[in-house]
Amino acid sequence: MAFQDFFNLWNERLFFYFLKKTKDEESACELTQLTFIKMWEYRSSLSEEYSLEVQLFRKAKLIFIDWLRKEATLRKRKEAEESFYASSINSITKHSETEKLHSALDQLPPMRRKVIELSHLRGYAYKEIAEQLNISVKTVDNHVYQALKQLRRIMMSFFL
Repeated sequence: MAFQDFFNLWNERLFFYFLKKTKDEESACELTQLTFIKMWEYRSSLSEEYSLEVQLFRKAKLIFIDWLRKEATLRKRKEAEESFYASSINSITKHSETEKLHSALDQLPPMRRKVIELSHLRGYAYKEIAEQLNISVKTVDNHVYQALKQLRRIMMSFFL
């Protein structure tokens, strides 16, 4: 019966102690219960040197520190999962956009596609493209202009 009296005396105060620290009623309730369970489990090792109140709140402090560590670990794990999820979505989006770009490039006339691939995907200068394809630099410029204009229209239709 002594433990019941001890519980009744300190339960509310301990609950509000945890509520103030966690700002969450469910967590405060769980931590309060856990503290009393630990006090019961270690009742044989309680010291007569310190009051029960001091020992109760020392145990509560240790339980709260353990709870904080667990919460930090859970938060880090959740952040890592969210980061992985975001990077996966980003990768899928990039893959999807790449597929759309290749599909749009396939819709260009062959010469225009070749010019835009050489200039924008492989990084060749207009002069190098002109020499490679035996056309003038002005023709390369015109193909690039027309290809970009056509690609914009095609890509807009994909996203709308």
